[in-house]
Amino acid sequence: MEVENLKTSDIPELVELFHKAYAANEALGIHFKAATITAQELEKIRRALPIFVTKREQKIVSTVSIRLPWSSNPSPFALPHLGWLATDPSQSGQGLAKELVKRVTDDFVIKELRAPALTLGTAAEHPWLVRAYQKMGFSYLGERQLFSDHKTIYLIRIFDGQALRLVKDNELLKRLKEIGYEL
Repeated sequence: MEVENLKTSDIPELVELFHKAYAANEALGIHFKAATITAQELEKIRRALPIFVTKREQKIVSTVSIRLPWSSNPSPFALPHLGWLATDPSQSGQGLAKELVKRVTDDFVIKELRAPALTLGTAAEHPWLVRAYQKMGFSYLGERQLFSDHKTIYLIRIFDGQALRLVKDNELLKRLKEIGYEL
């Protein structure tokens, strides 16, 4: 399966995938913006940050974006931040999201950006997302109440501890100390 950047022509299809994939979260009372995003909003986001997709038979089956500290929708820390991971519900359970995260992490975050770590945020109240991310190598970093319907848990996957110590982000460094990461 080829990983590619989202094209403008694929936006309507990705909007539909987001709405389907995030419907289960909505049913849990957890509201992520992807559940209601419009094509116009997604196009604006596409211009600001990388959005990756995988396709089967010319149809998008999985997607993830990477928020960057310097983008108009910056990551919460001075590191790349994984976001809006979704798989077409008809294709779930096949490891597509896990494979996409692995490939984007290896080929883009580590090789191209040379980032020392990758963060993400998800709903503490979700019954399985935190465990799924931990199985992908992410560790607890902290939490914040950003939204009325859920608490955000931040997770981090560290690739280069020495380089991470050089990141100029006091909040990140404070959180790393709080979880016992040796700085």
